[in-house]
Amino acid sequence: MSFDAGPVFVVGVNGSGTTMLADALGNHPALYMLPRETRVLPGLLQRYGVSTPLTPQSLGQLVDELRRSKAFWRENGDQAVVLDEQEYQGARNAAEAIAALYLHMARREGKQRWGDKTPMYVQHLSLLAQAFPAARFVHVVRDGRDCAQSFHRRWKLSPLRSVWRWKKAVATGRQQGLLLGPARYMELRYEDLTADPEHWMQRVCGFLELPFSAEVLKSRMRYFDPNSERASAGAMVPNSQRWRSYFDARQIARLEAVAGRMLHESGYPAQTLGDADPPAWTLAALKWTDWARMTGMHLAGTRRMAGIQALALRAREAMTQDRVNRY
Repeated sequence: MSFDAGPVFVVGVNGSGTTMLADALGNHPALYMLPRETRVLPGLLQRYGVSTPLTPQSLGQLVDELRRSKAFWRENGDQAVVLDEQEYQGARNAAEAIAALYLHMARREGKQRWGDKTPMYVQHLSLLAQAFPAARFVHVVRDGRDCAQSFHRRWKLSPLRSVWRWKKAVATGRQQGLLLGPARYMELRYEDLTADPEHWMQRVCGFLELPFSAEVLKSRMRYFDPNSERASAGAMVPNSQRWRSYFDARQIARLEAVAGRMLHESGYPAQTLGDADPPAWTLAALKWTDWARMTGMHLAGTRRMAGIQALALRAREAMTQDRVNRY
């Protein structure tokens, strides 16, 4: 089987199970999945151009910027990845330069095909598909109310803004994915995957042109139910409908007033089929409140120099991401 089918992008709203799926796929003997979110690719592609020829100077700048970015820096033991110039000097454009760094990481694990899991790349499928013509995209969709409870439980982020972002991002990813067609775009519901992992992982592997391996049924996700036998064995387990007990009836009604129609279209029952966006000023206020909370949590967890540097990198990349992401 040919492994020049191109890179793999696992996308979807944060909290949808993208990390679990990417971690499982990374167990495949033929596929390397970078364990961390890169967040910077759309910005780099917009700045350097998708097909614009690179000068030797711009090529070096791009590679240097990417190898020092937070995801690669942390994955390389808190230091910039070191590449031999021969690994990227033949790159003709930004996409080829980017691929060279991923391939460097993949080859360290004896693999030749690479993938990325940055959830909110779901907003940039068209751009990534243009840059990487052989890439395939798996869009993981989870009940938006569960995404909202997950964000609030873990980060205290606004459920209202989270479900609004879920609605908008799912619609954007679906619209762009359908234009790519079924050969390049696959939509996968988190609830289906965790209910029958083997069936759906076989389908995912088939879509990605990977021979099925039982290793992809395992994941190291830390959010498993510790009392589950499947979880203790490292297998995927269901973790759905927490929203029913997490939110009260009034909160559920507010969430469904915003995203009920999209929930229904995605196969999730809802009492209210609403599609009303919160006022712009409300969303702006919630956004900055969420950012303040996230920043505070990151600062609280920063206890050493590597942590401070990682926080600085994260802040810089968050600002870059904010410029290119709509939601």
